[in-house]
Amino acid sequence: MIGLEDAHLLSLSQEHGVSVREELILLAGIKKSTYSMLALEKTIHLHDSEFERFKGFLKRRSNGEPIAKILQKKEFYGIEFITNENTLDPRPETELIIDLFRKHYVFSDTQLAVLDLGCGTGCIGLTILSLYKNAICDFVDISSNAMAVAEKNSTNLGVCDRSRFIVSDWFTNVSGRYDAIVSNPPYVAVGFELTDGALFDPEIALFAGDGGMNSFDVIFKSATSFMKTGAKLFMEIGFDQKDKVLALASGITLLEVVDDLAGIHRAMVFASGSV
Repeated sequence: MIGLEDAHLLSLSQEHGVSVREELILLAGIKKSTYSMLALEKTIHLHDSEFERFKGFLKRRSNGEPIAKILQKKEFYGIEFITNENTLDPRPETELIIDLFRKHYVFSDTQLAVLDLGCGTGCIGLTILSLYKNAICDFVDISSNAMAVAEKNSTNLGVCDRSRFIVSDWFTNVSGRYDAIVSNPPYVAVGFELTDGALFDPEIALFAGDGGMNSFDVIFKSATSFMKTGAKLFMEIGFDQKDKVLALASGITLLEVVDDLAGIHRAMVFASGSV
């Protein structure tokens, strides 16, 4: 048994270039505790195997790997989701899609058929299912490995009875029509220099050809064929893509564009047909 005290944590922090706060978050994952609880402990007791695991976590973090990838979990809209090397870590800015969805579908008992397109962890569609108890959702992703993560998250949230999982290249294996389509598609231009954390996300979830517009092109060519009359399409976009997205959006009506906290156009909502 090893006891980690403040001085020991500070020494390890300086050795690995990791903050004490990050150390406590990593330790909380190992001890199945919380940052707040461990921050109050004078001494954190670890079995030898736990200490070896902790040292491994510190090495990975010192190499720039995000904490979410190390612990294989990330909070999104107040819900904890499994994430791993096969999925894009949920981002705070993607929560704007949920905010927009709640604005356009005010009543939580509304019956909705939702399609989460390019679902990854499933965080968007699963959050909607947790908020709308009469909603059902089809989850689509080209990666069977990502789909397995979404299915685990669905089970953990107790909504698997209202979830269906379809491995598909966009709409290829999808049928039927939906009240709402939600998507955080790949939108990074090939060649764009990523931040360190994003280097650990799967490339297929990030890059979308020259200018990052390939995913939007595919979605807008087919989306209205899968939307009921008056259905809505909610999408996340890149920092310079609003006008480019609008140029692709024929046969569908823009309702709203929302900025993130940095003042960047980040989410858009469209309606099928004219309004």
